[in-house]
Amino acid sequence: MNTQKFVAPTMKEAIARIKEELGEDALIIRSERVKVGGSLNRFRSEMIEVTAASAEEMKGEAQAGPEFAQTLERSLSRSSMPEPSPIADPRLGQISDEVRQLREDLSDLGRLLKYSQIEKMPRELVRLWKKMGESGVNGEWATDLAQEALLRLRPDELVSAVAVESHLIQKISGVVRQSSQPPPKLNRSYKIVAVGSPGAGKTTLVQKLASDPAAYGKRKVGLISLDTHRMAAIEQLKAFARIAGVPLEIVFQPAQLSDAAKRLSGSEVILVDTPGCTAADHGKLDLLDGFLRQLDCDEVHLVLNSSMRDEEMNYAGHRFRDVGITHLSFTHIDETLRQGYLLNVARVAERPIAWISRGQGFVGCIERFTPEHLRRWMTLDQAESKAESARETLSSVPVK
Repeated sequence: MNTQKFVAPTMKEAIARIKEELGEDALIIRSERVKVGGSLNRFRSEMIEVTAASAEEMKGEAQAGPEFAQTLERSLSRSSMPEPSPIADPRLGQISDEVRQLREDLSDLGRLLKYSQIEKMPRELVRLWKKMGESGVNGEWATDLAQEALLRLRPDELVSAVAVESHLIQKISGVVRQSSQPPPKLNRSYKIVAVGSPGAGKTTLVQKLASDPAAYGKRKVGLISLDTHRMAAIEQLKAFARIAGVPLEIVFQPAQLSDAAKRLSGSEVILVDTPGCTAADHGKLDLLDGFLRQLDCDEVHLVLNSSMRDEEMNYAGHRFRDVGITHLSFTHIDETLRQGYLLNVARVAERPIAWISRGQGFVGCIERFTPEHLRRWMTLDQAESKAESARETLSSVPVK
């Protein structure tokens, strides 16, 4: 890459010269302080030396692929300067301020370069990067993944859709994890608790887990309801328990949990429904935490309605970590077209995804999260399929 060096007393003057000679779009590669002047130190002065390149030069190098990206990463890493140690000479205070400003400017320029050159990457990488953005995957995360792929993959892999997609799925799966397989049969009951905001679908999810053979429908299941604030939820579970022949315990106070669990000790799996608790309600979160401590549960699933706004899901994922959630489970998956947002939630919550639920039916409407879900969510395949189905439905409606 052809670069030019500019030496000036201040960063401001150096940038002015760069713009004059290389144009307004020129980009800084690195900068450092240098000594110039006579051979003796006392006759030499400190100047700013800035290495820069024209926009056209950078554009050409960006199209070169991984080799350019590796060079750029090294250049940017060298450009960061350590914090100066405290100095007593007040005349050097200005230098300290200039160094600090220089570091901030370089950081901003590095980010600008990183996120503005994505369109110049190999075609398949750009295509999947766009897919991730359209599906709802966080923009900066998607760009970081694309940049890393540019560095890691060989040139022949970068032009392969399969290779690029496989690499991205592997990297995302390291962050968005799949939960372990169903728990093994133990000498005691395995306790699973559903927590989340009102309307998240906790009660329905518990019923699906209890009845669907794909979940725990083939095992001996017991139910506990802590949701005594909503009579509708209790009546719903009572009716389900009666029809399904599943034992049910209603608990009003944390102290009653131990006895309730003992009465269900013959169950292989105990599923616990809890009252709705918003992420911002500290009082209810503390109360919920007390219930969970008394229960000594094996899994705590944060149940999230997939049609919620992504910022609300992210906030809930962050806040509910305080009560010890171990998994995420998503409901109403059929009510959202862009599931990439759910990957952001798993990244924020730092918990594996366990169950994916859709519709109101109890059997055939729940499945475990798999890498295939991850692939569809990050590439928008499922959303495109739904959108196409919706278009076909609309086109078949006769116009009056």
